[in-house]
Amino acid sequence: MENIQSSKRFQQNFEKISLRGYYNGLPERVSPKLQFLEEIQRRCKEESGKQVTMATVRNWVLYGIKPMNPIHVKVISDITNIKEEDLW
Repeated sequence: MENIQSSKRFQQNFEKISLRGYYNGLPERVSPKLQFLEEIQRRCKEESGKQVTMATVRNWVLYGIKPMNPIHVKVISDITNIKEEDLW
């Protein structure tokens, strides 16, 4: 079996591409955990009208820091179907 990197056919069909072009050509990453954090971030902004950073959302979820804004607690509860008093 021929290695694709050493194949003459591969080298002939290889187009010049920039690093940005290579990066943009990679498939989108799908991560349920990241999507969950992004959903919390998006919904908190919609409900409260204030931007919440991804670092803040990670602190809530990963490190057990309770949001000071009760609207954010409600959003997380709505997304997860966990009672507000049971989240932390």
